[in-house]
Amino acid sequence: MSFEPKLTGKILDPIHGIIRLTEIEIAFIDNPLFQRLRNIKQNTFLYKVFPSAMHSRFEHSLGVMHLSYEILNNMGMNSHRYKKKYKDDLIYTGITKLPDSVIQELRLAALLHDIGHGPMSHQFDSFMCSKEDFKKFFGDDYPQILELIKDGGNVEHEHISLLFIKAIFDSLKDEYKKEINIDNVLAIIEKDFKSDEVCLDIKTKAETLSILPLLTSIISSCPIDADRMDYLLRDSYFSGVKCGIYDHNRLFMSMVPVQCDGAIYLAYKESGLDSIVEFINSRANLFGQVYYHKTNRSFSCMLSKVCSLAKEASQDTSLFKFLPPSGTEKKSYLEQISDFYKKNSDDYFLNAHLVKAIEGNDVAEKVINDIVHRKPWRKVYESKLFLENENITDVINRDIVKQLELTISEMIERQGIDGTRFAIDIMTDNAFKDISKTEIKLLKKQLDGKYSITAFKDSNEQLSRYQSIKCFIRIFVHHSVSGCFDGDLVSKIENWKGDFLGKNELIKSISD
Repeated sequence: MSFEPKLTGKILDPIHGIIRLTEIEIAFIDNPLFQRLRNIKQNTFLYKVFPSAMHSRFEHSLGVMHLSYEILNNMGMNSHRYKKKYKDDLIYTGITKLPDSVIQELRLAALLHDIGHGPMSHQFDSFMCSKEDFKKFFGDDYPQILELIKDGGNVEHEHISLLFIKAIFDSLKDEYKKEINIDNVLAIIEKDFKSDEVCLDIKTKAETLSILPLLTSIISSCPIDADRMDYLLRDSYFSGVKCGIYDHNRLFMSMVPVQCDGAIYLAYKESGLDSIVEFINSRANLFGQVYYHKTNRSFSCMLSKVCSLAKEASQDTSLFKFLPPSGTEKKSYLEQISDFYKKNSDDYFLNAHLVKAIEGNDVAEKVINDIVHRKPWRKVYESKLFLENENITDVINRDIVKQLELTISEMIERQGIDGTRFAIDIMTDNAFKDISKTEIKLLKKQLDGKYSITAFKDSNEQLSRYQSIKCFIRIFVHHSVSGCFDGDLVSKIENWKGDFLGKNELIKSISD
């Protein structure tokens, strides 16, 4: 590829070695809105369990960019190899001839995909404003972003990412702006982003193909993408738990670009399923041993409890709660939100802004104090459900989970235990989460030696044996009431849970 000479900068990374950078990437990285990611931990409370897990969204973003480029390069090489070997019209060999601008747009999309994460990462989602508030404060300035927000729903960190990317791009030198189409970058991050300026079509002798599905899948797709590939290796390394290791080179060898239905897609060869299974198992093990660790989940539940207590007290916990009152600032709302994000590290937000937001709520303040001083609530109940023989389109029924959580809470409160002193934590995961959204394909070899294309989500025959669905149910309580959870109460919960799950469908299929 002719893109290599543009990689004039470099950063040394403990996971990937040397990560090379272009000038425009360095310009984005040097912006304070990106630099702030150094102060946002990749996993909010994991460091309270695994002391070395202090790594941030900053280095993760660099890793995703690096891996995205590696995937693209390997697909280019694989396409020529497989085309020559099988003489198959399904393989797209034009990857090695992509314009430099498209490669740069992919790399920037990978680099910037997490730039909208607030302090406490996913925990900050509780403080995001509604679509109506976004419309109120920004008006018609960002119609494409407003359209992405669900009616009646809240703004998500992906929407803030698009907002910040546009803000940084507008601040760049003109010479950098000429290198890329910023709307292409936004579309690669959010494939539903609509703009007349998006242009990611590749012309061949026979037809014009959209390359957007391929580029989007490189960064975000089920069950494997550059985002997952980096955080598994990085979180495993920094937590010291070696169960997130997998052979990324084997995965690279299985990836090929295919063309069908007027577009170019990322596909995996059926012969590479063993490598995919290794990756899926690594992810499942890391979830079980690291992300779902009881102490990590205890602190997360405690923070969620603070948010719910604030809402019950009718306090405004949305993002705009933290901004200056209307009319007191000369800065635009974009500038104010940018200032808030730049100012608030995880620690500053938890110790300063959040305390201010719940001021006067004594119970919430005590919970925050327990978090800061590492006093996790005690786990008094745990149940793990591992469901087998399911299809790849099967997912946890969220309505059942909510009903399960509500009923257990009511049972505990009937024992005279204050609802502010305990938390129900139900964590679920499945190997093929979001399979319905993925656009990747599976290449199946036929008896005549040629390949056929099957959508990954329609490959249940090949993949169902690897489906793994689990549900962890835990109860955490403040030390002052832990003695109330005697054997009788735990037995009642266990017996009721068994009867409940026996009469209700915990699993539903997205194909229904």
